[in-house]
This record gives sequence, structure tokens and C-alpha cells, in this order.
Amino acid sequence: MIAPAAALALAGAAPAIPAVPSVQRTWTMADILAVPEVKDVVLSADGRFAVYVLRTNNEAEDRPEFALHLLSIGDRTDRILATSPWIDRVRAIPGRSTWSALADFGRGVQLYEIGNDAAVTPVIVNEALALVGSADGAEYGFTETLPLRFGVISYDWSPDGRQLLYATLEAGGKLKPIHGEAVTRLSARLRRAPPSFMHYYVRNERGETSPVVMRPASDRVARFLGALPVWGKDYLDYGVQGDDKGIPSVHRYRWHFATRTTTTLPEDGSGIFWGRVTGPKGGELTVTGASAGRHLVERLPGSDGAVIDYGPTGVILSDPRSPGSWRAANGAFTIAAVRLAEEARYALLRIGRDGKTTLIGTDESLTHCTFRADALEGVCVHEGLARPPRLVRVEALSGRITTLATLSPRHDAITPLRVEKRQWTNRFGYKASGFIVYPREYHKGQRYPAIVVTHDSDADERFAAPDLQWNYPVQLFAERGYVVLLVNEPWGRQSPALEQAWRSLNDCDGRVSPAELQRLIWLNGAETIRSLVEDLARQGLIDRDRLGIAGYSAGSQLVNVTVTQTSLFRAASSGDGAFLEPAAHRYNRCGYRAIYGGPPGDPVAFEQYRALAPSYRAARSSAAMLQQLAEPRAGAIDFHQALEAAHIPAELTLYPGETAASDETHIFHIPSNRRAAMEENLAWFDFWLLDRAREGSPALRERIERWQLMKARWQRQP
Repeated sequence: MIAPAAALALAGAAPAIPAVPSVQRTWTMADILAVPEVKDVVLSADGRFAVYVLRTNNEAEDRPEFALHLLSIGDRTDRILATSPWIDRVRAIPGRSTWSALADFGRGVQLYEIGNDAAVTPVIVNEALALVGSADGAEYGFTETLPLRFGVISYDWSPDGRQLLYATLEAGGKLKPIHGEAVTRLSARLRRAPPSFMHYYVRNERGETSPVVMRPASDRVARFLGALPVWGKDYLDYGVQGDDKGIPSVHRYRWHFATRTTTTLPEDGSGIFWGRVTGPKGGELTVTGASAGRHLVERLPGSDGAVIDYGPTGVILSDPRSPGSWRAANGAFTIAAVRLAEEARYALLRIGRDGKTTLIGTDESLTHCTFRADALEGVCVHEGLARPPRLVRVEALSGRITTLATLSPRHDAITPLRVEKRQWTNRFGYKASGFIVYPREYHKGQRYPAIVVTHDSDADERFAAPDLQWNYPVQLFAERGYVVLLVNEPWGRQSPALEQAWRSLNDCDGRVSPAELQRLIWLNGAETIRSLVEDLARQGLIDRDRLGIAGYSAGSQLVNVTVTQTSLFRAASSGDGAFLEPAAHRYNRCGYRAIYGGPPGDPVAFEQYRALAPSYRAARSSAAMLQQLAEPRAGAIDFHQALEAAHIPAELTLYPGETAASDETHIFHIPSNRRAAMEENLAWFDFWLLDRAREGSPALRERIERWQLMKARWQRQP
């Protein structure tokens, strides 16, 4: 192992970005609905222009709206080039001063070229459109938006811009009987998708198009990762999803330009979801070890196995929430987007050829970064829990950060809420990070009602991130006098045992027993929440008799487990989740084998279900439970009915799609649904924690009357 002479250098104290002056305005529901979500940021090759996509809500049409903006770096002027119900995968076209994007401009989603003058030119138009989304007759999609018709679904330019890889989606054809596992998988869905296939093509500079590969739409590598293309001088390497012993993997192939034929590449064990980060010396950068023993290393190319050790590190390279890496052309350094798990923020790490590593960032986050080809200068989004997003210029060598443009003047005008970063250690010895959001009118020494909001590791320095707060109006809770606790689960790489538990869950290898796996993952999370409640109650900040908890998806698992394993909470809200329930075993057999040891009917495994499955422990809950769903998930309904049978106050709400033939998406995309769900959460926690019946729509008032009957019955129980 080759060890560099230089140690880690930190540049975290980058020049501060001036704050927008306070104008004493507070949060409203309309403000939460108006938070812009940055989807893409791309810098031109010469660094003179940047384009970015903002997703906002079009409340008049009750749908999302995407806008492609052009920012001139020199004079900092900003204007909109195009708007659409969907814009994605924006790229700078190599060798040109224009941009490309997948967008729907009235002909379904196609590939377009867009100029700085807002001229829009079709590049690839496929008239055979396929419906994608949560709707009848649609291929399943994860666009978190309304059902859309796609002509082109993916694309990538060669580095010189002379060749184009693109994919179409073919849906339709006669439905045939399905068998075995296919039937089981379908039972998790409300509807059956049509047979669908991805067709990948290469178009050369002469306009000649050649087919490369056809894959089923179930191939996640081809469908969602664009087949992971790597361009060579006379070939294109691409990947498709394999299934090795039931574990998803990537199989790679090489398509030759001259012969238009494909050969198989040797397996290299590459993962399915994360791209590689190339180090200064051309090798692959990875993080090895666990906890304090984690090191950043570069595995050099070749067969001798040489490795450069850059020293201890606490970063996660190219986290999917803020991915990317850029290598200087001369190999002097690599810039990598990183997540600091213990600090719950995102930054950049410069790795030098001389062995020095330097962290570039602020106390908040740098996300959605993009750099010039020489990697000397880039553009990022600077944001934080109390910092509305803005575009900033980042200089790679000096670490200097300067503001280019604010992305939401509306939110800059709101007086920031007080946010404090914390870390807790539970009784198992595991650490978790999080934040305290204080009430607007906080007075030291007064105890406040509190609501925990959790979702995996998404409690971090991002502004009103929908993948954390979902339909939980964090800012309005704080405006109304609640302490809000944004809490992560213990990060998985802090010990070999915890890392092995997560690996065993994903691989279903049985190396960790079900009881120990339950303890290290779900009970570990519940103990973290117990620790922070005890800590903050001891400090006199929160009122232990007025505590609530909320989380969706992965967060719903922790909510359901915590309220059935502890007596900490009086009210809870669980969003669009059904995992861990026996009803979900049929389409989660691999994972449930790791968690429970077998199916619910197995006499040995049954004891493990009794120990963890929320519906089996419903009578132990001390919290009134609200469940909000985008689809009527069987496991969620099982839990609801188990709570009702145990005479625990329980409410179940299903939010609709655009029509009777479509559904809401996992992260709600319909603005009116988001508003109604947030109002329901406000009313639910006010009712159970503050004994306050909120005014609202006639439908909400009618349901509050039902809650009053629930409360009366609950209070009469022995």
C-alpha cells in the first residue's frame, strides 16, 4: 500500500455567503407548496452559462411545473428558456453551445435541443408513445409526477458529440398468462402493466441509426440508469441488469461501431446504483473499513493491486442525493461530491495527486454540483434547513464560494426559524444525527409539545426537502409552537456489525440472525428516538406528555415500530408504508427471510413476527395513529384494522390520482392532495397533543367529530 506524505486538510471554513436581511415574515401553507425543487444543474463547457431545472407547483392546473432556466455567469442574468409538465436529463451538447433535454412540449416526452435564445428543435421524436406512471394501461414509473406519454426515455452523447445513444419504450401487445413469481409480484400492484421493452439505438454523425440492445422495462439499469454508458474511441460499453442468485447485479457489454456487433465484457463486480469515482491517478476511489477505521483509497488500474491510501475519512462518495465527480484533465486532482454522515450535510472533496485531501463547503450543504471540463470551476446549489437554495460559483483550488443567483426570493423573505444540529447516542451505543427546529416564539425554560419527523437518513442540510418532510408541514408546526425533531436512523457504516446487518438484509444471506437484525436496524432506530426524547425532556425543552411522531415510507416503518415498542408518543402519522407487515411477505420473501426467518405461517418464524410486526403488537400502542396512503396497501390496512381491533384511535386516508384510472404517487405530486394531507396532519397532531380542534373544510370538521368519539372511547378504556 502506498501512503502519501500529506495528511487531510480541511477547508470547511470557506468564505461566508452573506445572509439575506430579515424582514420578519413567517411561514404559511402557501410557502411550503411554493418551495422550488432543483432537478438539474449543468454548466457549459466554457463556464459562461449554466442551465438549471426548477420543479414547482402549478396550483391553477393542480400539477407540477418544470422550468428550464438559463443563467449567465458573467452578468448573472437569469431567464426561463422553456416550461413543461416534465423536463429531465438536461445536458450540454458536446461541441455545441446548446443544450439537450427530455421534455414534453405537447408531443409526449421526446429529446430536444434548446438554444440560449430559447429556440427548441426536436432531436429524436418517436411517435409511438408509451404511457408511464401510476395509471391504468401504464408502464410503472418513478417520475413522482402525473402520468406521461414517452417517446424517448433515455439518452447520452459521446464525448465529442458525434454519436448519440438513445432509448425508446415500446408498450402494448397482447397480454398473456403469467405464472409463479410474476403473479406474486403483480399482487403488490393495483393494476397490470402492459408488456414493455426498452430499445436502445446509436445514431452517428451521418444520421444513421443502429439498434444496440432490447431489454424488458423491468431492467432497472436500462430503465432508470440509461444503461450506464461508457464511450470509447471505436466502441460503446453499456450495462444491463443481471440476477445472480437472486441478487441484482450489472452485466456489461461492448458494442463496436465498425461491425455493429456486441461482445460480452468480463464481470467486475460493479454495483447497480452507484457510478465510479475516478481518482487523480486514474484509479477508482472508494472508502474502505468502518467507523473510525474508514479510509479513502484509490485502487490503481492494472493487475498489481497497488492502492493509494489518502487517510481516514468520514465521507460518503457521490451519494445519490448529491452525486458527481470531476477529474482535472492533467490528473492534478479530482473533485468528488460527498455526504458527511455525522454532520448531515453535503460538500465537495478535492483529492490531490500529491495525496492531500481538502473539504470544500459551508456549514450547510453544496448540492447539485457541476464543473467545467478542466474541473477548476463549478456551480452548485447552496442550501440548508434554514437557507433557501441559491446558485453559487465554486473555485476548486482556492475553495472560494460566491453567490450567483437566489432561486427563491419568496423564501428569502421569511425570517428563518432557529435550527440546531444535534447528535444522539442510544443505549446500544450507536450514534444518529438530527436537528432541532425551535418554535418561532421560543422561550428558554418553557416545555413545548414536540413532533419527531424521520425518514431514513434524509434529515440533513437541504431546504424543505420533500423526501424528508413529505406531507408533514415542519415549518408550520414550528410556527404553531411545536418543537420539531428531524431525526436520522443510525448511519450504517459506524460499525462492522451494523454494516453487516444491512448487507445481510439486502443479500438475504442469513449471516445475521433475524432477532439480531431486528435489533440492529429497527429497534436501534426506536432506541435512538427514545434517547433523544429522554435527553430533551431532561433538558426541559419538550413536554413528555405531548409527543408525536411522523414518517413516510422507510420512516413509516420506524414510526410503526416505535409506537408499538415504546410508550413515548400520544399521536403518530404513518405515510404510505406497509413493509414489515405479514401481508407484504408474498412480494418481499427474500427480505422477510432475513428479518423474520420465513413466512408468517412458519411456527419458528412466527415468534419473530410477534416480536416486531406492528400489526401483531398493535394493542401495545399508546399513540393515536393516522395513516395517509397514495395506494391502498394491504399491509397498511392490516395495521389499521389491528389498531381498531385493539380499540386504539386510528384514521386511514387514501388520496386520489388525477382520475379514477390513476393514483397519487409515493411522494405526492398533486398540489391539492399535498395541501389536504398537510392540513390533515396539522389537525391530527393539534387534536391529540393540544386538545385543539382546528377549523377547516366541512369534510375535515366531520372527521374531527369522529376523532372526538374515538378519544372518548379510548379514555373510557381501563
